[in-house]
Amino acid sequence: MSFKLEHLSKEKLLQAVRIKKQCNARAQLIVESLLERNISEDDFLRKLPEINQCHYNDVVDERHILHLCSYPLCGEIIEIIPKQQYQISTMTNKVYDITDRKKFCSPQCFKASEYIKSQMLTSPLWLRHQEIIPVFKVLK
Repeated sequence: MSFKLEHLSKEKLLQAVRIKKQCNARAQLIVESLLERNISEDDFLRKLPEINQCHYNDVVDERHILHLCSYPLCGEIIEIIPKQQYQISTMTNKVYDITDRKKFCSPQCFKASEYIKSQMLTSPLWLRHQEIIPVFKVLK
């Protein structure tokens, strides 16, 4: 009887590993597809449930490396990327870290991207069947 239980748990473990690999492979394809310049809103929203926040951060970073606005629905090319890490506001007398902000072509794209990221799940993709997937909305 213990042989049957060991075999059963080994099968479940192998199945879980297969599912994890499939989910990660699918997420990688989605990340690569979001590096394109002209992505439709429908296509973007359809792909979001199959990635998590870490994958979305990869999209933001990779688009920045390609000198594209890091918001996937924006196709702007960023020709001049500020070298400074901080910006001083004379109106508020504050110093702002612009490390993440300079990956975007405008404050609107930065806000829209942060809005998408805030809706995304952080859980592993292969455990999604246990969760309620949100309906994603873009910031207009």
